Amino acid sequence: MHNKLLLVVALGVVLIAGCKDEDASPIVTQEKLLFGAFPRLIELRTGEFDLANLGTSSYEMEVDFVDNAGGADVAEYRLYVAFDDNSIDSAGQDLSTDYELYRTYTPTDFREGPNGNLGLDVTIPFAELANFVSVPGEAVRSGDRFQVRAEVEKEDGRVFSAGNSTSAVTSAFSGIFDFNIVATCPLDDDAFAGDYTITYGYVYDEFSFFDQPVQALGNPPLSRTVALTPVSGSSTRRTFPIGDYLAPGSYAASGGTITLDFACDVVSSSGASVALTCGSGNIGSHQLGTASFDLNDDSSFTIEYQDFGSTDGGCGQVGLNYSLIFTKQ
Repeated sequence: MHNKLLLVVALGVVLIAGCKDEDASPIVTQEKLLFGAFPRLIELRTGEFDLANLGTSSYEMEVDFVDNAGGADVAEYRLYVAFDDNSIDSAGQDLSTDYELYRTYTPTDFREGPNGNLGLDVTIPFAELANFVSVPGEAVRSGDRFQVRAEVEKEDGRVFSAGNSTSAVTSAFSGIFDFNIVATCPLDDDAFAGDYTITYGYVYDEFSFFDQPVQALGNPPLSRTVALTPVSGSSTRRTFPIGDYLAPGSYAASGGTITLDFACDVVSSSGASVALTCGSGNIGSHQLGTASFDLNDDSSFTIEYQDFGSTDGGCGQVGLNYSLIFTKQ
């Protein structure tokens, strides 16, 4: 058997002229998967390092192992860590590091989780991690991040990671191979939360794409109200439903929600996608550059995006830019 996490997924994608929209997002069930093994996020308890309290700050989560034996065939769970220095000091010193093995968990560390699979609690203290990558605590600034990669090795020696997995593991089953721990400024639960009106700042002209009228997040005039909802385990992350993406009723949104992460003075956004492809990934949107915001004023902020471009599903469509203004009601 190839050293791959093989996923047999019924996507039901039929292409017309190389592309086809679907009426609904793909439905993936565990019965449709041929499992290797992957760690599944059960609960994210603390998802960032608090810049105001780095000495006592920890990343904490609970995971279990999904395979064909309830985790009983997992021999090792390994975490590798690298430091990504996004706040290079005035002397120009870049403290970024390469990945190194940080910690190895074995069956003696596992116990039965709430879903019946073997799993464990993972606690990663800031002080311990900073010492591991040889970065002084006082050198860590807003936006710096510790990048974590995970591997699961089974008793038969097969190793599974993000590199030989598929997107269904993370999107459909809460798999968590690779993740970042960001140093940031925690927000109150009601900050950048609640109902926001989304309007365009600027937007590209509507055009026809495979005989459908297309424009970012729906045809204008756009004025949509969404609820920004805090994410459990993170004080800085908010989610909202994508709704119609590209044009109302034209294509089915497959991403579900967009996640925003407010890191002291910069807000980052996940992308959106549709169940539409020309054979190389799905068509979608992604954030352009970085977006600033006022930590003490949650009344409004703006994010720039690009449709197509690097997320064109292999269709060769040039990137089209637009911006969204979020205004609190």
